Amino acid sequence: MENNIIFDKPFKTYDELISIMEERHIDIPNKEFAIQVLQNYSYYGIINGYKNTFLQVPNSDSFIPGTNFNELYTLHLVDTALNNIIFKYILFLEKALKSRLSYLVAQKYGVYTDPSDFRCLQDNDYLYKKNYSTSGGKRTNVLRSLKERISRDTKNPIMQHYLNDKNHVPPWILTTSIPYGLTIEWYNILKSDDKQAICDSFITPGLFSNEQSKEFVRKAFELTKEYRNKIAHGNRTFSMISLPQLPKAQTLALTFNIISEEEYNNRMGQNDTFAVLLALIVMLSDKYLISNFQTELYNTLSPYSSILFNKQSILDIFNFPNNLFERLDNLIAQKFN
Repeated sequence: MENNIIFDKPFKTYDELISIMEERHIDIPNKEFAIQVLQNYSYYGIINGYKNTFLQVPNSDSFIPGTNFNELYTLHLVDTALNNIIFKYILFLEKALKSRLSYLVAQKYGVYTDPSDFRCLQDNDYLYKKNYSTSGGKRTNVLRSLKERISRDTKNPIMQHYLNDKNHVPPWILTTSIPYGLTIEWYNILKSDDKQAICDSFITPGLFSNEQSKEFVRKAFELTKEYRNKIAHGNRTFSMISLPQLPKAQTLALTFNIISEEEYNNRMGQNDTFAVLLALIVMLSDKYLISNFQTELYNTLSPYSSILFNKQSILDIFNFPNNLFERLDNLIAQKFN
């Protein structure tokens, strides 16, 4: 039965893939180089990944005549480099949350937890259920997940060292064993005052109501988590969809209105790559770190500032404003003024 099926996407040799590209109006200046690129990154990763910038008709396979294979390859390289930079600074935000969270928990609730108490009933345990809020309905599952990370993480040498050679596993050691998503869930079940203390360590207290402050911080965590997950699964920087949205009032105020209300309403800085950049700059408090972030972004994008890809600049393609770096300069200057 299977032998009679005509597959939609049958295997193609590299030479056949080259022919398909030429039939679709893609110029191949150097076929040996093109084959080498396809070996390293695949046809899907290079052609399907970036074709929307060069199509004659959206959602077709017909490229604008004169589209150059090297342009598609260049976009892939820039996109990968940008992904790597953003990924790295999301990791810094994750570390900042873990550091603040573990400090607060240890300070208020101690450094002891019983890995076998999955019901979290011991009142001397920092994962004791009454230390946390029931408002979101997730307390039981989150606390159990944290306990399971302690008792079942056999691949983390730090955790194993504390389990085998120490008499307790403090919260700052637990954070070495949990992913960003579970860390955010731990933060989300904190009691209101504890959560506010974390928020106040990320953004200046008093700018908004407590609920508005918590809303922005929660959305910034959710946005960066989802963006990182999509990067990790090979999504392209400029085609991210279904991401959490930063709240308008807080975003405009915390970025000193470097985006206008009209731009925000037109989806700039809501839940796109630009929003991720803004969230990271707002949430990271280390001026040296943010300066490095800005420099890395500039060094990645500026070499292509005079190049057009089907009449679009590199900033257009990534849905950044054309004066991106002027805006980031203003934001950083006012943040640390």
